[in-house]
Amino acid sequence: MNKIIIFSLIVCSVLNVSAQDFVLFEENKKYGFKDKDNNIVIQQTYDDASAFKEGYARVEKKDKVGYIDISGKIIIGFKYDGGYDFSNGLFPAMLKGKWGFLNLKGESVTPLKYEKVNSFVEDLAEVKSNGKCGFIDVTGKEVIALKYESTYSFQDGISTVKLNGKWGCIDKLGTEVIPIIYSKDFNFVKGKKSATVEINGKFGVIDRTGKALIPIKYDDVQGFGEGEKFVQLNGKWGIVSASGEILVPITYDSLRDVYNLER
Repeated sequence: MNKIIIFSLIVCSVLNVSAQDFVLFEENKKYGFKDKDNNIVIQQTYDDASAFKEGYARVEKKDKVGYIDISGKIIIGFKYDGGYDFSNGLFPAMLKGKWGFLNLKGESVTPLKYEKVNSFVEDLAEVKSNGKCGFIDVTGKEVIALKYESTYSFQDGISTVKLNGKWGCIDKLGTEVIPIIYSKDFNFVKGKKSATVEINGKFGVIDRTGKALIPIKYDDVQGFGEGEKFVQLNGKWGIVSASGEILVPITYDSLRDVYNLER
């Protein structure tokens, strides 16, 4: 990691301690910031603004986006057409329809060439160019090739991606860790250990390694969390455990009938 990025992250960690107490407020269609005691610390002069993140806030004047620090100092001037929250020492910014990332000096870490970017999650950011998605690191290097039709941000080290119309998961090296064979998107939100998936109209549940916990053979799978699921097979409903064991026979005509058993 280069010295500029390291310095930026150190500065952000210090600034963020104070920024946590800043509250965005609006008055007469203008935005500013107050402290926890309701004192105005940054005057309401902006047409739009977002909350402080890592010590910096996105602000807008006359349809142009810039960034300020907790003292109200303009860090990035009002020349960009769009922007997201500051993250990992970088500012996502858009000009003339193209996105890229800027450092604290306002210098381009990546060219403003992308159709779309997202903020950094787990040190990687999704980017899109020519209709294809991939990931860059905090130096701006494209570390996962832009070849996917769609991607999700990384969560606990894996990202759900779409390739050739199918869905699966990759790790931070771009290695396929769950086969890209599923018909619809799914996602392992942070801390989640399983996900409901579909292959050609049949549903089941897999874990983060791709192992089938509930066989992918059901016409429908319903239920939240990591526990028991309502399942449908051949028009009938029942309940299976998180490991696929049948708990309530799959003999009921409607989901409501099974649900009422549980109450």
